[in-house]
Amino acid sequence: MLKGLIGIRSAKQRTGFARHGVATVLVTAATMGLGLLTGILVARTIGPDGRGALTAVLTTVQLLGWLFGMGCGKAVTYALSRDHAAGGRLLSTWTLILLPVAALAIGIGHLLLPTLLAAQPAETLELARLYLPMIAMALLSELMLGLILGDQDFRSFNALNFIQPAGVAILYALLWAAGHFTVEAAVIVQGAMSTLVLVAAATLLVRRHGFGRPDFLLGRQTVWYALRTHGDVVGGVITQRLDLLIIPAFLPAAQVGLYALATSLSWLIVSLSGALATVVMPAATRRGQSGRELVLNSLQATFAIGGLLGGGLFVFADIAIRLVYGPYFADSALPLRLLLPGAVLYAAASILLNGLYAENRPFTATLANLLGMVVTLGGLLLFLRSGGILAAAIVSTVAYTLVFATAAALYRRATGLSWRVFLPDPAMLAALPRRLFDKPSSVTASPAASTVASTAGPAGK
Repeated sequence: MLKGLIGIRSAKQRTGFARHGVATVLVTAATMGLGLLTGILVARTIGPDGRGALTAVLTTVQLLGWLFGMGCGKAVTYALSRDHAAGGRLLSTWTLILLPVAALAIGIGHLLLPTLLAAQPAETLELARLYLPMIAMALLSELMLGLILGDQDFRSFNALNFIQPAGVAILYALLWAAGHFTVEAAVIVQGAMSTLVLVAAATLLVRRHGFGRPDFLLGRQTVWYALRTHGDVVGGVITQRLDLLIIPAFLPAAQVGLYALATSLSWLIVSLSGALATVVMPAATRRGQSGRELVLNSLQATFAIGGLLGGGLFVFADIAIRLVYGPYFADSALPLRLLLPGAVLYAAASILLNGLYAENRPFTATLANLLGMVVTLGGLLLFLRSGGILAAAIVSTVAYTLVFATAAALYRRATGLSWRVFLPDPAMLAALPRRLFDKPSSVTASPAASTVASTAGPAGK
């Protein structure tokens, strides 16, 4: 009787995750579509120079927000997934922690901007300085969205992630129709929508959990988890976006614009095929050891989606870019092709890294992105000035590949699984729409199945 009830509960969990997983992928696809529309509008309205300036301003502030985020999103997601009663205390405690961190980040940003935007005109530098306070919004948004994930409220999480690009697309279109679309107007729109999402998320959480008394012990515990994840966050940000952060200091705005288009298109693969990674961590954390099956199924699904999307984009890159963005962006095709293989592997790596978080191994997850960061930083410093955007694309793909290989080895070591369970079964792939989130036959048929079902992982590192 008890076994039957457990089986029913497990089936309901798989069904629920399948529903939320599919919804997340669909929302991500819709968000990507909106991103493509706004990208087309930007490209055809303000050209490579304008797109390069806009990318320089937004990317610089976004990266500083990630670098100073302290891993708070992962920390509160993990804590709230384990203890739902801690929501109000997590909200108040981490708000107090992040406010002085945001002030420090803004101050350092003012000092770094002249160097980071050395090759850009004075107007772009001034606009970036005006946008710097949005770092505080970025940090608080990471906290709010992390808590929503910890609540397993994937519906609200997806809705909030959709509202921002939808609002940006609508306001961009209105500005374009009125003949007032400029880099400055686009930056204002981005700031306004970020603020709106933050207010909506904060309102939802305060109504749900209240604003509890700050908890020093809880803060210390979650800060320790956060600091162990922060190396992964910093390494990931640098691996993903250091090229866009460094290029404006060495190359003119037109080259920045061409490379920004290539990276944004390649990142569509990461965003869509890796969309499951967002919900894998809280879902796998709540399920305990059975969450490993979920991680492996999500990994195989990510490879399937990424391979299809990446292969199609690789074949039709020239035609698609010329047709959609215009002939001025034709030189983005080759960097895009160089980035695509690495993008597929990086999406798969994100699943495994979130699996490590669910195993309470945040510091272990850090190692993969730290290796990628070293390769990215060294490669760009050595080859960017002479090789331009093609060198940047090659360096990024090599770094992404290294992150995936390292993440796979670390996850296998943390769980004790066989390499066989990482490989998709042909029958499973044929029935992917039906079995995407059920137990994979490769796990069932292999000796590692007992490891997934009954062996406890190593203690958190």
